[in-house]
Amino acid sequence: MKRTVDPSEITTEVRDGIVTVTLNRPRLNILDLALLRAMDAAVESLEARNEWRVLILRGAPQAFSAGVAVEDHLPDRIEDTLRSFHALLRRVESLDRPTIAAVRGHCLGGGMELAMACDLVVAAETATFGQPEIGLAAIPPYAVARYGRLVGPRRAFLDLATGRTFPATEAMAAGYLTACVPEAALDGWVEKMTEVLAAHSRVAMAVLKRALRGDREGDPLDTAERRYVRELARTPDALEGLRAFLEKRPPQWGSAR
Repeated sequence: MKRTVDPSEITTEVRDGIVTVTLNRPRLNILDLALLRAMDAAVESLEARNEWRVLILRGAPQAFSAGVAVEDHLPDRIEDTLRSFHALLRRVESLDRPTIAAVRGHCLGGGMELAMACDLVVAAETATFGQPEIGLAAIPPYAVARYGRLVGPRRAFLDLATGRTFPATEAMAAGYLTACVPEAALDGWVEKMTEVLAAHSRVAMAVLKRALRGDREGDPLDTAERRYVRELARTPDALEGLRAFLEKRPPQWGSAR
């Protein structure tokens, strides 16, 4: 049965040219298929509006997002999930105005990919990051395509191949974050940065963003998504990883079963 998104789970506020989109699906802002589609619709509605100059993405109250719902990775849903999720990520990264992810708490899996789609990512020192998909015999296609450009291929392999969780200070040192600040300073940092970005020419900013993105014909995200769906998502290991998580037990891979 399809879930209906409560209006309180995603809110959009426009004030003084700044748009703040907030996820509020306690406890961890898990991105299920319904919420992904609602987020994509919210961002799409902003594309044609001229009154804003900077977009801020937040999670409330305890996490940015702990990722995409595990049950939506099962074979009967994985293609719809990836299609919806990657449409949202592409929409965020292709906006012609600056975007900032403001991170508190957990920023894991698809949540880390969502933040990655923004131009700037600032985190409280208490935030935690990670791409744990490999533990479920899954891969994160967007991170496969984009993460190495931020932190380098060896660091990207370490994080994606181990599924490790690491603190914001380490994410900053690796090059994933724009800034890492004390918890109490996060909102002030975002406010100051939005003032700087909003003061510049919107036309110049749009051209700058297109120039930095470059030509993405043959986008590696397309390749990573195809490999996940065709080569992994329906294998016995992929099914075992998802079922083990949902059943709260250790997975048994391959010949171990």
